[in-house]
Amino acid sequence: MLEAFHSSNRSALWASLAAKLNSFAKESRLVQRVSKKFSPEKFLLAMLDATSTGRASFNQLVATIGFNEPELNTSPQALNKRVNRTECGVEGFLVRCLSYICQHRSHPSGTVADDRPFERIVVEDSTSLRLPKSNVEEFPGHGNAVGETAGCKIDLAFDLLVGSIVHSELFIATEQDKTIGIGLLDHIRSNDLVLRDMGYFGVENFLAIETLGAFWLSRLPLNVDVHTKDGVALEKILAGCRGDTVDLGVTLTAKRHSARLVAVRASKQEANKRRRERRAEAKRRGRKADKKALIRDGWHLMVTNVARKKQSVAKLVAIYSQRWLIEMAFRAWKQAGNMAKALNRNSGPQHLKGLVLAGMIAMVLGLKIGLSLARGKPGMRYSLEKIFDYILARLVALRKLTDLGEIKPDPRHLQGQKRKRLSLNCKLIELLG
Repeated sequence: MLEAFHSSNRSALWASLAAKLNSFAKESRLVQRVSKKFSPEKFLLAMLDATSTGRASFNQLVATIGFNEPELNTSPQALNKRVNRTECGVEGFLVRCLSYICQHRSHPSGTVADDRPFERIVVEDSTSLRLPKSNVEEFPGHGNAVGETAGCKIDLAFDLLVGSIVHSELFIATEQDKTIGIGLLDHIRSNDLVLRDMGYFGVENFLAIETLGAFWLSRLPLNVDVHTKDGVALEKILAGCRGDTVDLGVTLTAKRHSARLVAVRASKQEANKRRRERRAEAKRRGRKADKKALIRDGWHLMVTNVARKKQSVAKLVAIYSQRWLIEMAFRAWKQAGNMAKALNRNSGPQHLKGLVLAGMIAMVLGLKIGLSLARGKPGMRYSLEKIFDYILARLVALRKLTDLGEIKPDPRHLQGQKRKRLSLNCKLIELLG
């Protein structure tokens, strides 16, 4: 039950974090001048409040601290003298908080079956946040027809099996996912399965994962050449296939990295839609649609190093279909919170970076609760949007961190709407026949 999860493990997390905050503040040199009128815990709660309400200017942060704790009421000028707003101050403090939460086990030992094929199933993705154009030097964006843009990118990885946050990091918006994905390698363990989207595709990263004794599963980008070990092109295999699945050993790119190809035929409707869009785009550019691409449009293509004897095609497809959870989490977090309002201001880079890091802490909290609900009742549909709405709304009223352990939503109020159509998982399994 969710109540049990909160009263034990979650309460322990926030109590232990609260006990660590003073040391985190000292290590990061958050406090420039020690004072009874400054509390690292109240500062963290004020930052969380800012991401929930959008009241994120320095003056508003000061007002929030004073509103919750009148004895800590001070002026913006006085707080500015006490808080180290450089990179090693606010940022270092919040990074330590985020890392501590991510590393905390979110489930009791023994709740996951010992005979599971993988130690963890790690899913990774990133999302972007827009920042005011005035911050383009510190946070450059890719630009558009109007001119330069500013933004940042959040990378998140969590374990689908138990809901633990494996890794979370902040980057500038122009950083490529393939480069970002390198950071996760420091957190991979033997017998992990890493789910990667096409943006993270890289043979070098796959080799590094294999070297660690772990596994990877990725969608196949269109621009990656694939051949059988005898040199036959993938497109020739797919064009001649009469069945609905393909499962064979292949080599990837000119480096001929060995892998297993798993292909499931797309529905006729989906294949026709893809090809229609591809031809329209090619016509717009004054070209002809690529024949190889049109062949691939008829299939769902994945590559992996997981052997056939370890996982079947059906199970791999079912596992990968759960990757959409991380995209739903990002969407729910953005819709429920007020990050756009909080970041829409002319301010220093450390202020904006601190707000993003506080938002990441709030996102991790909502995700942990959402995944604990899903594990508790696998057959029940829960709405991540409702979960994030509930959690972020209650961050505003917090007086101390340990109050987070007392948040006990009624699961019935967080359920998603019942739908007649099959879930994505059921559709893919049904497709396999």
